[in-house]
Amino acid sequence: MKARKIILLLIIAIFLIGCSEKNEKIQLIETNAESSTIYQNDNIKIKIADNIDEKESIYTSILNEIQKIDEFSPIENLEVQISKQYLVPNIDKIIKCDAKFIETEEFKKELIKRSYGIYDNWVSEGLYAKIYDIETQEVDFSTYYENNKFSLFGARFFEPFVTKEEVENVKAASIDLVKYLLENNKKEEIIKNNINISDIEEWAKEKNIDLSYQNEIQSLMNRMEAYRVTDKFIINTREEVNGFKIDISIGQIEAGDEITEQYDTAEKIEKIILRFDRDIEAIKRGIEKDAPKFYTEYKEVLDNVPKVEYIFYTNADQIADGGYVLQGDGKINLRDMIVQAHEYCHFLFHSAFTENDIAINKPSWIDEGIANYLDAAYSEAYAELAEDSITYIVNFEISELASEELTEDERREIKKLRTEEVKIFLENDIDINNINEVVKYKNKKVLENHLRVLSKVKFNKILGFDINEGNAPMDLMTEGDSMDYHKNFSFFNYLVEEYGLEEMLCLNVADFNGLTYKEVFGKTFDELRVDWMNYLKENIKGIEPIL
Repeated sequence: MKARKIILLLIIAIFLIGCSEKNEKIQLIETNAESSTIYQNDNIKIKIADNIDEKESIYTSILNEIQKIDEFSPIENLEVQISKQYLVPNIDKIIKCDAKFIETEEFKKELIKRSYGIYDNWVSEGLYAKIYDIETQEVDFSTYYENNKFSLFGARFFEPFVTKEEVENVKAASIDLVKYLLENNKKEEIIKNNINISDIEEWAKEKNIDLSYQNEIQSLMNRMEAYRVTDKFIINTREEVNGFKIDISIGQIEAGDEITEQYDTAEKIEKIILRFDRDIEAIKRGIEKDAPKFYTEYKEVLDNVPKVEYIFYTNADQIADGGYVLQGDGKINLRDMIVQAHEYCHFLFHSAFTENDIAINKPSWIDEGIANYLDAAYSEAYAELAEDSITYIVNFEISELASEELTEDERREIKKLRTEEVKIFLENDIDINNINEVVKYKNKKVLENHLRVLSKVKFNKILGFDINEGNAPMDLMTEGDSMDYHKNFSFFNYLVEEYGLEEMLCLNVADFNGLTYKEVFGKTFDELRVDWMNYLKENIKGIEPIL
């Protein structure tokens, strides 16, 4: 009997110890900093500016929220900054906001995400319902998903991409799925961003949900988050996967701007991001294959690119040509999604190197040449561009230039140019009736690139634009910038094909102070231009009319 009492007392003691550990209060140390008060321990930091009224109550409110989260699972890392200057919540690794934002559901969901480093919105929706014991409405998933693709991507929670019905169904599915995963001992996997398709198959079967589309986009799982801040829709990804942010103007989408049709639904955004992934990977693999020494030497640089922020179409006047990069600001501005790979190459071959203290001072013709060649040779986006370009040329009608003030001679010359282009395609085995097959081959994409850029030069000449043929009296490689922008693309392509990608990529890190063409290629600029023209005539049948 005595032994039974001892065992019972031990059980009660263990139970009480367990409960005390579970309910242990978070302890933060208060310190004063310049214009603010900081409360922190080893993994939590709350900074409240002195310009905030009722700082103590604000702190208590935040502490209560993080206590609930910590009781679910210990907080790994969290930093919150409260100040009146943060009128628009800034949410990345740190939550920066004003006092009003902490009263919202969104703030609580962000606390959950930042506490554990969670990216997927569906996870935070489900954990929010669990931690805060939110009652959810019963939803018939099978009826809804009978006519809709199932996707866990967080963009589906946000207007203007979705209907109210979709928001309700996706939120309900997220909550139900997280509940299911927790019941099946997947808590650690949820918090560690490590949920697989196999983890949700039984749940989907029970709900009569088809996961085929989710399988198509499975690489988006565990890495994506999306949120709305005033008039912006922002997508953020884990840096270790292919880190980037996407900044989209909601106002432009709601206005029905033609340009935004590329990404005005969640499904389109999903496909864009997946193509970004494929093209970035394809370019790196192309470098590894065709410039192995360069790749080996700079592998760490190429594989650890700084996080880039994509700005989707903000100012039509600034971005008329499809996209641009301002080196040093970490942003790529895109009007046309098809140019992403080209612009990314500018970012890759500058920011990634300078971040590693490698000086980059190459002339613009080489910078543009690298971006153009790698895009044309390896990217999927360029295949789409080539297909669009060939289709336009084959089906060209002079009436499509009705907005242009053209003379009869100009119209006749343009029509002749388009006819010559079609002939060149046919003579060089570019099957205009099966373009998808053509763009599978690097050499044919590069050939098409030669034709496309040189046709632009010829087109501009017909319209009377001045075309700079290039001038390098001192034979300096920096003087190559004097050649027409599009002609330089073809010139660079020729140099790659003649001297190798290895040689041309090494120029990215060269010292151009006094460097001449003769030193690099064994020939002067003028000699190389002659060789280039001869190369085009020898390797592209019938090209003479567009030179």
